[in-house]
Amino acid sequence: MFSHLSKLFHNDDGRDTAATEESLRLATCVLLLEVAHADDDFRPEEQEALEGIVARRFGLDPAATARLLAEAEQERQGAGDLYVFARQVNTHYPKARKLAILELLWDVVYSDGVLEAHEDALMHKLGNLLSIRHEDLMALKVRVRRRRGLS
Repeated sequence: MFSHLSKLFHNDDGRDTAATEESLRLATCVLLLEVAHADDDFRPEEQEALEGIVARRFGLDPAATARLLAEAEQERQGAGDLYVFARQVNTHYPKARKLAILELLWDVVYSDGVLEAHEDALMHKLGNLLSIRHEDLMALKVRVRRRRGLS
């Protein structure tokens, strides 16, 4: 189920190895895709926002962005839950980087201009999994809403 991602984070005898940037990119993209699909209505504007966010965040060209998102989608579809991906981000990124990722996630949520209840619940779950205080999560939400003119 998580075979590819698992191989990136563990050596042959199961011990954790240093997380690679590639594996953290993949985990981040899985979370972005999960948020984009949370309302079961993955719209073109969400796809465009997602591609732009990934390209800018990781400095990728369109082809590399498409490959990374395709790999992340395979991992997402094979995953039973998001815990393994959130755990890798939580374990290997400092708070500032986790906050930046959550802001990207909020940006994907609001890319269609609407916050659905399921999206909001998922964002709260991810905030908890990334060990981020509720106040910080809400500050990011407000920042993204304002930036998008949704206040």
